[in-house]
Amino acid sequence: MEKRLFCFDVDGTLRDTIDHQVPASTIEALKRLKLAGHKIIVSTGRAWDSLQKTQIVGCAPWDGYVLNNGQTLINDQGEVIESYVFDPQTVIETIKVADSLDMPVILKKDKRLITREPNEYVYEVQRYFKNVIPETGRYNGKDNVYAMVLYGPIGYDYAPYLHIKGLDVLPGMSYFADATISGVTKGTACLAFAKRFGLSGYTCFGDSQNDLEMFKHADFAICMGDGDELAKAAADYITDDLFHDGILNACIHLGYIEEEV
Repeated sequence: MEKRLFCFDVDGTLRDTIDHQVPASTIEALKRLKLAGHKIIVSTGRAWDSLQKTQIVGCAPWDGYVLNNGQTLINDQGEVIESYVFDPQTVIETIKVADSLDMPVILKKDKRLITREPNEYVYEVQRYFKNVIPETGRYNGKDNVYAMVLYGPIGYDYAPYLHIKGLDVLPGMSYFADATISGVTKGTACLAFAKRFGLSGYTCFGDSQNDLEMFKHADFAICMGDGDELAKAAADYITDDLFHDGILNACIHLGYIEEEV
């Protein structure tokens, strides 16, 4: 088989959101993809500091990392190769809208902060990701902001934010949405890695709305069986959920690796 680039979302795809573990079958699939000569990268909404607190970095010999939904690209040595930051005015306007809704915003900076005291949505999302909630503070209008996290009920459309120039809003599978820089996505980042590896495109696995742009630009997009309905509709193939060996099963069914006898 021709060599491919495989791009993997993290939460809900590689790692479950209950016990926060990577299934043994997924680790086996990643190992066998590498042995077959393919390239594998992480493609996540997490930042580097957050990803390093999980077992993801050590669970496979990764060839690179797409972070903050495409805002930061890191090579296999942990070195930043591309990075994008928000226009400060976009951050200020986002916080202004959130304040009008009595909602906090997490700013992913070199030292991240949350703009208001955590509410019930923040605590639910903290349990979902098993993340640390940062200190409360105010944006100074100068620091580089690589990505933001908004909060709201499940199913919320985040309409008050959609007019903000330079901002894309990607609702997640819990009480949050990723706020990213318009035009900079998991899809553009995965294409950049494909070009870096001398490949024409990529295959990807994901489960939520922050994977839609990655699906859109992929040669072939695979959604986990318990994924978001919009993600399922955008995928080329729907596999089992991660509790039922979804990644391994898809890799065997689609011929990326051979079934062991």
